[in-house]
Amino acid sequence: MADPKSPAAKTVIEAHKAGERRRRFSIALTLILSFGSLLTVTILVVLGLAVVSAARNTIELLQDKADLGIGALTHRVESHMQAGYHQAAFVALAIEKGRVDPDDQKELGKLLMGSMAANPSIGAITFFDPKGQATGANRQVAPARVFHGAYGDDTAVQKALAVASKSRKPVWGEPLYRPLFQRTIMNLVWPIWVDGKFKGALVTVITVNTLSRYLRDNANAFGGSVFVLHGKDRVMAHRAMAGEYPGLSLKQPLPLLARFQDRVLARMWDPTAMEPSEIKPRPPLENHILNLDGVYYVFIYRKLTGYTPTPLYVGAYFRGDTIGKQLDRLKDSLFAGLAALVLAIIVAFFIGRRLARPIARLSSSARMVSEMKLDDVGVLPHSRVRELDDQSNTFNSMVGALRWFQAYVPKPLVQQLIRDGDLAALESDKRNLTVMFTDIAGYSTISEGKGAAEIAELLNQHFTIVAGAVEAEGGTVDKFIGDSVMAFWGAPEKQKNRAIRACRAALSIRDDIAADNLARAARGEPPVRMRIGIHSGEATVGNIGPPDRVNYTVIGDDVNVAQRLEQLGKQVAPDDEVAILVSTATVADLDDLFVVESAGDLTVKGRDAPLGVYRLVDGPRR
Repeated sequence: MADPKSPAAKTVIEAHKAGERRRRFSIALTLILSFGSLLTVTILVVLGLAVVSAARNTIELLQDKADLGIGALTHRVESHMQAGYHQAAFVALAIEKGRVDPDDQKELGKLLMGSMAANPSIGAITFFDPKGQATGANRQVAPARVFHGAYGDDTAVQKALAVASKSRKPVWGEPLYRPLFQRTIMNLVWPIWVDGKFKGALVTVITVNTLSRYLRDNANAFGGSVFVLHGKDRVMAHRAMAGEYPGLSLKQPLPLLARFQDRVLARMWDPTAMEPSEIKPRPPLENHILNLDGVYYVFIYRKLTGYTPTPLYVGAYFRGDTIGKQLDRLKDSLFAGLAALVLAIIVAFFIGRRLARPIARLSSSARMVSEMKLDDVGVLPHSRVRELDDQSNTFNSMVGALRWFQAYVPKPLVQQLIRDGDLAALESDKRNLTVMFTDIAGYSTISEGKGAAEIAELLNQHFTIVAGAVEAEGGTVDKFIGDSVMAFWGAPEKQKNRAIRACRAALSIRDDIAADNLARAARGEPPVRMRIGIHSGEATVGNIGPPDRVNYTVIGDDVNVAQRLEQLGKQVAPDDEVAILVSTATVADLDDLFVVESAGDLTVKGRDAPLGVYRLVDGPRR
């Protein structure tokens, strides 16, 4: 518990008092006033300025629509192209850092297959050594597979290797038509250099028709006909290219714009039909109008560079009469505004009260979660409002997950994660710790003849005793290893009296085991005997493991010493019901509060010099 006289505590108290002095409103009143005021002001302003600002609003709406539509389309194109870039970067880094040997075809094939599977935009990813020997993953012909082969005579491969050998940066190539797959692809050539030597090239293939299928399947979302041009004379993506587009070849990997199936798009740059537009989009968007036999089409587009040597044009076009329809809808809405104003205020009153209830319940429950009072958190009821019902369901699931999380992860760690909200606070660090290892002596004899359920019950009862004593002294239970327990003091939060806490926990375990053995004897069951080893020293503590599956643990030579001490219990105190051995380093921190007996300087596996070992006889309990 924090010192109430500390500067930090005083700051919190002053802030709390300031909050009490500030007048506060209920969520129900806030929602009613907010909704009512917002609706009233909004509708009155719209009604008052509708006639004057109708044209301006329409222009801004069209600009916003263009920004959102072309922005989303541009994002999709960039994501489609960057997928290959990011996966290639991942594989290249693995090879350059030596995590994968390019000569190990099996491991390299696994890496390439996994990288390709991570994104459907990638049709193939292949590593070529300087002689054209290849290991790659390909799904352009089903089923997806890993392949190996010699491609030194392939002109496309020769060109890619030539480009890579003269570059230190990845290079995008122009679209290529591959007769084997009967489709056009984009390719990214990533040079691989290790210790200043050219090792080969990583070629990532991005399928073009995948992007066209996206445009076809999401055409309605953009409100017009969407397209991607390669330069101003060829079409790279269009819904008509979602399947096999006729006429493509090595000389013509992309269809010519002037002969494209979409007759409106084919005349996009026709100077005889182009007209300037009075409504200008926000940069970097551009637009113009196309007059085809008296029918007007509005083209909106933007230039996109950096993915091929030739710039791309991402855009859409729609009929010009859609603007008039939007103006008519705007006028109709003005007449309904006055009637809606009164109704909106009435509805706002009831909605505000309705919404306030679950929000207030959530606030109260969230406060208990922040204080880790999970057992006091009740189940939030369902709501007819979908978002509020999702909120209740999500919160209930979160509380359930936190309860399970707290059961599987050390409680001090859970509390710090909730308090800090970031794994970065648990990065690996050198700490002075006290480490404890426990083990059941003669476990095989005790468990012999027992069923799985009986063994599980025995271990669960035993671990409850050990973990309870450790946590009562502020320790962290690291893991359960078979019938052994590993625990430590000094992390995640720094602690004083680490050795004293550990020894008190050990004596509490000894007392609880003695009491449990009396109960076992009354049931005619054999007693449980234990060994405990305690050592103090410096160790590395923090998150160990890959980013998606970390284990908060301690590692180091001093951790191993604690385990060796536990094992020495067989030799030093074979007859003790609970043999507790501590090291000289731990005894030095006990401040003469405990009774210890020297067992001499003993040789510990893994250390050249003998280690001073003591039996913990007695001392203060919690």
